[in-house]
Amino acid sequence: MSRLIGISVLVLSIGIFHKYAVIETSITWYWFIYGYLVYELNNFIRHYLTHKIRFLWCFHSVHHSPEDLNSSVTLTTFFVENLYTEFFAAMFCMVMGIQPLMLFAIMIFDSIWGAFVHISESTMKNARLGFLEKFILTPSHHRVHHGRNHLYMDTNFCSIINVWDIVFGTYQKEESIIPVDYGITRPMDSNNFIDVYFGELISLWHDVLAAPGLKNKIAYIFMPPGWSHTGEYETATMLRNQALNELKK
Repeated sequence: MSRLIGISVLVLSIGIFHKYAVIETSITWYWFIYGYLVYELNNFIRHYLTHKIRFLWCFHSVHHSPEDLNSSVTLTTFFVENLYTEFFAAMFCMVMGIQPLMLFAIMIFDSIWGAFVHISESTMKNARLGFLEKFILTPSHHRVHHGRNHLYMDTNFCSIINVWDIVFGTYQKEESIIPVDYGITRPMDSNNFIDVYFGELISLWHDVLAAPGLKNKIAYIFMPPGWSHTGEYETATMLRNQALNELKK
């Protein structure tokens, strides 16, 4: 049902936004390269925001809740997330001139690779893929993305090519001395459906209720996870910067 709803939103959004394209493209190999870079940028922006806006993280955290990675995690998503993901992808890519058929082809390829990069360590222990690690997103990169280690938090947002992570400074390779610890930082029962799907929303609700004043209540919704109106807090960015400094010593 989740995937069906997502595809329905995608098709509807393509119909709405296709006529607003700011550039005209065709289905050729060079426009396909352009199309993929645009699609990857769409992925980066959307994925980045789901980690930086707490309300969106409440839905995206479901995908990060497994404490062991395998290809089935690709399908572990909150259905609400599929709604705005497909809407944003269609809107962004249509306005940027990607042909609908090209977008579908890119999304199919992206889905196949997405399942591969979630492959378990028992199936592929060393997932760096040799020299390819310099050019594409490998399972090793995506394992880093699913890590709750401070060094790995909020990194490697791209899907196949790391170009936008490198440009925006969110690229992180897997360090051999720091094994990936999967999951989210909030104490959670990963075998409890209610806790996995609604735990972050419940936590946000409690913070909003307890916050003094309307400004602080709204801030809890839109500020990054970990933010507090008290001023005493540590967001993923702050924790990662501390870890980077420690790694350099």
